[in-house]
Amino acid sequence: MLLTIPTKYAAGITLWGDYRDLESLHETIHGLVEGAPSDDNIKDTVLGLAYDVRHAHQRDREEETFGHNEYDRVTYRGVKILWPVVLFQTNALRYFAAFQPTTKEQQSNLYRLESCLAKSLIEVDGQTGAECVEWLNAPLPLSSDYYCQYLTEASKKYIECAIGKARFKKLPVILRSLNPLSPEYKKFAAYLEVTAKARGCSPHELADFSEGPEIRW
Repeated sequence: MLLTIPTKYAAGITLWGDYRDLESLHETIHGLVEGAPSDDNIKDTVLGLAYDVRHAHQRDREEETFGHNEYDRVTYRGVKILWPVVLFQTNALRYFAAFQPTTKEQQSNLYRLESCLAKSLIEVDGQTGAECVEWLNAPLPLSSDYYCQYLTEASKKYIECAIGKARFKKLPVILRSLNPLSPEYKKFAAYLEVTAKARGCSPHELADFSEGPEIRW
């Protein structure tokens, strides 16, 4: 069974599952992305979730044993993912699913992932979590301009917030800014266009490949 557990300092979640859970989720993500009518950059960003799931599946990330005694113990494999990133990826997967035939397994994986995230959001903070769940369940207009570049920028802003619940309380603002019509996104897009013009390049060539700030999970 898939499950998510909030990280200690509210940076994100650890996504857990056994071998078959993660294998099935990986296949679901790829299947939904391949059939989606969306920009390749957005597809690649959503495939980042498949990348994380694959590395968890390969035991490259986290591993923990759950259970109270020898009869119910189970070892799960997991991976840590930032809140803004995993919520965007999951929201986009639901959007992709609306444009194509889906199997019961794909739907069950998607519903399970959404359910786990909603439970973890509420667990961190009921009121703030409820705002984030509402955002997760609402259709998000996806832009083909500099959307993925802005997601990176927004994620860095979230990382740099005060840790713990103080950081988590900033999450709804970060999520709302992911709308291409938000003032934050428009300001970011305008900055990219002005900078690109001054440098004589495309705004898409201004992607930030730096490692970014250290994450206190």
